Amino acid sequence: MNLGVIGAGATGLTAAYDAVKRGHAVTVLEAADELGGLAASIPVGGVPLERYYHHIFRSDRSMIELIEELGLGGSLRFHRTTTGVFRDGRIHPFSTPLEMLTSPLYGLPAGVRFGLSSAWLKLVRDGERFTDRTALSWLRKWAGRRATEAVWEPLLRGKFGDRADQVSMAWLWARVHCRTFELGYMDGGFERVYATLADRIAERGGKVEFGKRMETIRQDGGGQVTVRTADGASYAFDHLIVTTAQPAFAKAADAPADDAVWRNQYLGATCFVLELDRSAIPYYWLNINEPDFPFLAVVEHTQMIDPARYGGRHILYVGNYVERDDRRFTSEPAELLERFLPWLQRVNPEFDRSWIMDWHFSRAPFAQPVVTPEYKALIPGHETHLSGVTLATMAQIYPQDRGQSYSVELGHKAARIAGVA
Repeated sequence: MNLGVIGAGATGLTAAYDAVKRGHAVTVLEAADELGGLAASIPVGGVPLERYYHHIFRSDRSMIELIEELGLGGSLRFHRTTTGVFRDGRIHPFSTPLEMLTSPLYGLPAGVRFGLSSAWLKLVRDGERFTDRTALSWLRKWAGRRATEAVWEPLLRGKFGDRADQVSMAWLWARVHCRTFELGYMDGGFERVYATLADRIAERGGKVEFGKRMETIRQDGGGQVTVRTADGASYAFDHLIVTTAQPAFAKAADAPADDAVWRNQYLGATCFVLELDRSAIPYYWLNINEPDFPFLAVVEHTQMIDPARYGGRHILYVGNYVERDDRRFTSEPAELLERFLPWLQRVNPEFDRSWIMDWHFSRAPFAQPVVTPEYKALIPGHETHLSGVTLATMAQIYPQDRGQSYSVELGHKAARIAGVA
């Protein structure tokens, strides 16, 4: 089969790799000039670093198995990281079960209830049982109001804004159930995985072409699928796997107005990578639980990975999920950074603009599906209104919805559905 794949992220590259292993001709069309999709990297100190903070869990078997198959298993290392919560003007440790149980954020009695409810979510194997419940209603009942108001509600409102009350408990179950205390990271970054996938695809005669933004998808009476890209190029395929966000596919493929591909809602993501001359926070991950803050999380990557890997620079991510018309998404990056600096100084009063040796900014328009109780019923099928096109997109991962391992698993599935694996 002559197979086309739209998108060179984890899903697209995995599907393409499965197809070339079975002897199919494969062309991957990628709009950007880099591999990895939301896991794409930039160079920092001569080493690739993800534009958005990334790690994997010990439970991420699909990603781990792919890394091992590619011969990169020796470069995957797991780290015991630390977590804090910024609330009421100070940082609270939140790394261990004991710290969670006894946190002054809510006190010991409420901490026991918080711990028991979290343990129950770890034990429940089928998160879809929570589909019809909203997260905040479930948490107030089972985790308790004090812990919910101190921990869960600020996190949900920080991430989903006005939609926090609509988020399904199935989504939050996945955040708790699938996490492990140890986090995995590749020596040299996850770009090594995607670069190796691209190399293996090329070794078997496949191609990855960059700067090929999908513009239209059409299928003729004989079943051939034609993709036209924004640079005026045209490609003909026997079958096409599309891994972009639903709205992009719906528009390009001229989907019927009542098609489910139009329906799911996404938030955008923005992220600063600050290269600092010193450490800014004492934890790897710091949740910002103050409702007036303009960002959601601060992640010091070099609390997990030695700064020596990046020429001695300390790497600080400042991340957000926002509506695409929000000023934090539309503003010029330099202006936005200046607006964020006073808030970073609230986290660490010693923080100074002079600490920043360099910085980078990334934004993605379709980064986080808003998973409501109605969400599952709105998920489109992998088979589309075009018989020669298979859709494999983030919004079809449920209830987990995001993550490299789930994207790899989706790539395997898409290749099987398309009949190329």
